[in-house]
Amino acid sequence: MENDVSFVTCVYDDLYDTEFAGRHNRGTHYAFSLAQMHELGVPIYCYTDKRNMMKYMPTFLLSGHENYKFFSYNLNDSPYFDRIQEVKDSNVEMYRNSPSWESRCLEIMWGKFDFISHAAEQMGIDSGKYLYWIDAGLSHPGVLPMRFNSIHNEDDYRTSSYEYSQRFKMNRIFNSKLPDYLANYTGKNKLLHFLCTSPQHSDPSHLRVDNAPYVGTAVGGLFGGDVRIMYDLAQQAKIICKDLLDHGHLLKEEDVLTHMINFNLNNDPTYEDKLTMYTFDTWYHEDWTAWSKDVYNPETDKSFSDFFVEFTDKTEGDK
Repeated sequence: MENDVSFVTCVYDDLYDTEFAGRHNRGTHYAFSLAQMHELGVPIYCYTDKRNMMKYMPTFLLSGHENYKFFSYNLNDSPYFDRIQEVKDSNVEMYRNSPSWESRCLEIMWGKFDFISHAAEQMGIDSGKYLYWIDAGLSHPGVLPMRFNSIHNEDDYRTSSYEYSQRFKMNRIFNSKLPDYLANYTGKNKLLHFLCTSPQHSDPSHLRVDNAPYVGTAVGGLFGGDVRIMYDLAQQAKIICKDLLDHGHLLKEEDVLTHMINFNLNNDPTYEDKLTMYTFDTWYHEDWTAWSKDVYNPETDKSFSDFFVEFTDKTEGDK
């Protein structure tokens, strides 16, 4: 490895239709996706609880667990838990029953900032190190086209379960070349953010940035860079989360990140030097071309997955 790179993530399942809220039936998706990420070949700090650890360990044992550093964390021990529930109860229609909130777990979304802080402290907040947050389920064909998967074979029907598990092995992306690529793309003493130019959410809040430099929504599934700046970002985010609770608002972590990017750019003349931005237009990608071009037009729409086309073009071209 050219650079000292680590990743941080978390994995929780069976939160749907509970006070936490969360995605429905994502357990196997997360397991197979995380198993592929082991191939990054660098430390991955993973936060979960004992119940989920028992669920996922068979997959880790099958695919490799040596690169993972597991930390036990119960979501109901979140420092935000009680106050989040209070705000949810103050606006049940929005925060508990609306489609945009009933499948999103805020204890996880805001917990990312606590996990980032702890992981940074574990690895050492020294210059020259890189830390990236990566969502457990990022290796997924809904987000990334199947061209990045050289393992999956639709004609291979040895068992249907084997076939399903292979769908999440985006091995052309999640391999030992990605950590150095991310670090070099980010640059020294910088953070890398991905930002969709189309705003993704419209939740009300008292937070405003006049003349915001970026219109759109930052990606919460992959971001990071210099470990010191990443640690400072997490500390700033935790202050914002407390402020939101004090004002009776909840925001998804993507919107917290977006606010911080715009706020820091407006208030710190040097912040632009700490930022590497990859902007894109849509999450849809080439596997959606059977749909109407109103959904995805490859001639005009820049996809999130295009970043990884740049990655594979460079790294596989170096062979």
